[in-house]
Amino acid sequence: MKTAVDCLACFMDQALRVARISSPDESVHLEVARAVAALLPQMEMSLTPPENSVAVYATIARMSGCADPYLALKRASNEQALAILPELLREVEESEVPLLVALRLAIAGNIIDYGAMRSFDVGGALARARTMPLAIDDSRQLWELVCSLPRKSRVLYLADNCGEIVYDSLVVRCLVDLGLEVTVAVKSGPIINDALWADALYCGLDRYARIIANGTACPGTPLAQCSAEFQQVFRGADLLISKGQGNFETLSEAVDATDAAIFFLLTIKCSVVGAHLARLSGKTRDELPGQGEMVLFYGKGPNA
Repeated sequence: MKTAVDCLACFMDQALRVARISSPDESVHLEVARAVAALLPQMEMSLTPPENSVAVYATIARMSGCADPYLALKRASNEQALAILPELLREVEESEVPLLVALRLAIAGNIIDYGAMRSFDVGGALARARTMPLAIDDSRQLWELVCSLPRKSRVLYLADNCGEIVYDSLVVRCLVDLGLEVTVAVKSGPIINDALWADALYCGLDRYARIIANGTACPGTPLAQCSAEFQQVFRGADLLISKGQGNFETLSEAVDATDAAIFFLLTIKCSVVGAHLARLSGKTRDELPGQGEMVLFYGKGPNA
């Protein structure tokens, strides 16, 4: 997905918001705003929004002296999600098809996004996931594919944000219970509220899956910039589950990079992403306005 003109205004909005989190000094806020504004004319619009955002956040970190402005919020998100995990785990285990319930709860967890959102209601998102139909629902295709895979088939789960990864663990547990080997990929360096290695360990994902870092501090998965280890795992997977809006933005047109099927799990939080997904899925823009629609979209690989 290419960067749109609307993304430029979003970068400016994020820059000022993060500058205010990073520093109480208004002169720093002004310097950050001016520096990021100067970046906009130089941005390569053919790149994805997450790729272009890397320079924005690097500029904020350099000028504010704060490399991880969302650190406290990330920790709080993890703790809040862990507090309700036992209740959600019982809900999944007692359901008729645990994986399908876990998928919905994980998609709801994607509302925890401090890049695209100023505020969000996790409890409300979880409640909607239980009762409302998904705007795109390819969960049956995913279920059928999972059931057809031989035991020990390799699943690569691309994680997104802190807190959210706790809800992802529900899906990971179900996949492991079905006999699959799961690897969870996180980011290598701090970027917005994306999960890092330490977050995955803190939330206990290492009990069920192998954890790897993708080699970037990008709020997505730009394959060409990822580590050799990550690229090997990506291309060797039998099933790819891409979680979150940033991973969708960077991988939505990269289905030919692997023979495996790619399923995208996300909550759509902006009209640009909604319009792009509408084009790929055959939905209308009115059906995907980018106002919190929950989606499980089968991206389809070349051999699918």
